[in-house]
Amino acid sequence: MKNLLAAKRYAQALFEIARVTYKDEEIEAELEAFSEALKKSADLEKFFGNPQFNLDQKRNFIERIYQRKDRQTHEILLNFFAILFEKHRFYLIHEIAVEFKRIADAAQGQGVAHIKTAVPLDAHLEAALVSRIEKLAGYKIMVRKEVDPLLIGGVVVRLENKIFDGSVRHQIDRMTKELTKIRMI
Repeated sequence: MKNLLAAKRYAQALFEIARVTYKDEEIEAELEAFSEALKKSADLEKFFGNPQFNLDQKRNFIERIYQRKDRQTHEILLNFFAILFEKHRFYLIHEIAVEFKRIADAAQGQGVAHIKTAVPLDAHLEAALVSRIEKLAGYKIMVRKEVDPLLIGGVVVRLENKIFDGSVRHQIDRMTKELTKIRMI
């Protein structure tokens, strides 16, 4: 929880700088690409997390990565990564990238809803569900779908930090807890 709060603060600070310099879209794309590259290369992530390599070595490596990029975007990211290295918070980079995207989407009046169902939804039901979610949220929604047969039926929607669980699995679990309470009395 403490790490998520720190990631949100770093993402918010970076977003404010990016927004003022009109580089929010470029920085969002670069941050997301950088996070994905680290996920794909365990050695690269270990290098950045290794305290045996000093700040200059890490900074030089990042400078080589961004040398052909827009100069202002490059400087913002380079300085941001340097702060993460100095504060020993670079391990938060993936959470920061996710939070930055969430903040940028909200600033643009957009959001992401994760919809999990037991079976794929047909287009009509999905459109109706998305419409209801957009009314609830008050902004445009991009949908990420997942099928999980363990839900048995129903739907689970995650929007920002809220979860709406209307799955049969959840209802069975809730009834089981209630019956267990009754049995204990």
